[in-house]
Formats: sequence, structure tokens, C-alpha cells
Amino acid sequence: MTSIPADPGLVLGNVIEPERIEHLKEIAQLQTPVDLANDRLNNLTMSVYKIQLIFQQMVNMMVDPLSLVEIQAEMVALKAEAAEAAVDLAKKTIEAEKKVRDMKAKNQTKITKQIESPLNYDQCDVKQFPLSFDSLKFDVQFFQVATSADASTAHATTVGSHVAASMNGSFAAQASMQMGASATTTTMAQVNTNDVDGTIVITAYANHKETDIISPFVMDAEKAVTAWNWCNSDDRLKTGPQEMWEAALDDKGGKEGSSLQILSGVAKSSSFVGYVHILKSERTVQSSVSASVAASVAATMYANMGQAAAMGSFGVSSEVSS
Repeated sequence: MTSIPADPGLVLGNVIEPERIEHLKEIAQLQTPVDLANDRLNNLTMSVYKIQLIFQQMVNMMVDPLSLVEIQAEMVALKAEAAEAAVDLAKKTIEAEKKVRDMKAKNQTKITKQIESPLNYDQCDVKQFPLSFDSLKFDVQFFQVATSADASTAHATTVGSHVAASMNGSFAAQASMQMGASATTTTMAQVNTNDVDGTIVITAYANHKETDIISPFVMDAEKAVTAWNWCNSDDRLKTGPQEMWEAALDDKGGKEGSSLQILSGVAKSSSFVGYVHILKSERTVQSSVSASVAASVAATMYANMGQAAAMGSFGVSSEVSS
């Protein structure tokens, strides 16, 4: 699915420029190969993570290693395919960025002004209607820091890749990659300043069925005429009394293609990314202290064994353990 790129002009209640929407659609079309390549890479990455977890569970259950050979072979094949997908994504990203950059430089569609919204906000209201659907995507994974020279960088990169893969399909490819980059930076900061043993990553994405709709949708007559003339310079409405009367009686409408488009509703979603960093806890005891404690315990046991032998018993009494 290709999403229309975000634009500051797309505001609830504002006038929408059809040319701007078409330009955004063209940009989205150029980014479609990147989105598809990113989807493929993220799906392969998630598959590798899942198979690794399954393999580790089997090892913990002490399953016969010979039975896991096929799983290991599948992991190797998936990693090779993921590497090929990563190279393909890099090539398509560079190619698409060049095309988008050239298009923006050619068209120069940056918005420098915006007509005032024709809505009469005193009589309008924003209400919620169940026009969309509720959905929830939730995932929890644990990533342990490896004991190597570049463990910090590898751990942060792994966490970032997982976040990007988890949010893929919920947001546009660019947004999911930005979230992954942010996760990498955040994890790197924690690993560099703390002795981290591992990180629990919690990701959640939710669609909300309640859609914000402007209802009642009431326009101010003067603002509506101004907005119409601004959007349709070749089919302007005259504001004189006689001209307005004639326009109201004319049932033929204006020129073909003339329109006034206003954003009247929006569907919403939300996301959450949480981290639980597990710190290493180490305790060092000096050898002299350990030797002193051992000598004290040995003396106590010898004394108790001597008392037991004098009484005709063997070993130490239960009081020694307390």
C-alpha cells in the first residue's frame, strides 16, 4: 500500500489544492518500489528473528542437535536472502531519492501561501463517527548484548531494525525507517552510558475506528466565494448583487473541472515503542574476606564435631546451618 506523503497543507477544515495532491501522488508513486523493497526486507528480518527464537527454545529444551540441522539451514538461507533484499532496498532508495529530488526541483511546489478556510467555525463542530475500524498490533522481543568489540553498535542496530520491521505496514516506509533510526540512537545512548546486558523492546500500533468529521459542515458565504475564486482563477464568481443572483439561478454549474475541495474528516492511529534495559549487576569480594569467612566456618564446624564426638554422635548438629 502506498501512502500519500505528509504535507503541512493537509489540515482538517482547510482548502485542498488538487494540483498539490496530484504532485504528492506522483511522489508516492516514485516511492512505491522503495516501499515494496522495504516491506520485503522487514518481512525477512522478522522471519529470521522468529526462527532464531524457535531454534534457541529447542536448544534450551535439549532437543537432539541433529533434529535442528534443517532449521539452521533455513536460517542461513533466510539471512542470505535478507542480505540480498538489503542491497536491493539500498539501490532502489538511491534511485527513488534522485527522481523525487529532480521532481521537486522542477515543479517547485512548496506552498508559500494558503487561502483562509471558508468554514464558519462558530457553527461547525468536530464529531467522532465509527467509520474506520479498531485494530492492534503488539510485539515483545528480548535482545541480548553480545560480548564483542562492537557489541554496542550491533545491539543498537538490531533493536532499530526490529522497531522498523514491527512498524512496517502501519506507517509509510519513510516513517517506519525514521522510527528505527530513532530507536537505534536511543539504544546506543543507553548502552554507551550503562552496562547493559540486554533490552526488552515493546512495540504497539493501533488503528482507531472513531473518525473525526466536521459536522455540521457550515461555510461562510463570503469566505466560500473568496476561496472559490482563489482555487478557480479561470471560473471566478462575481460578487455583485446581480451577478450573485444570476449565479444562484443558473443550474448548469461552472466550467468542467472547477471545484472547491476541503478536508472534512480524518482517521487516526497511534503507536508506542518502549524499552526495558536490563543492567548487569556484579559483586566483587576480596580474597582475604573470603578466606576469613571460610576459616570461621571451618572452626565452628570443627568445634561442633568435637562436641558431637564427645557425646557419642557423628557429624555436625543442625544448629550449625543456622
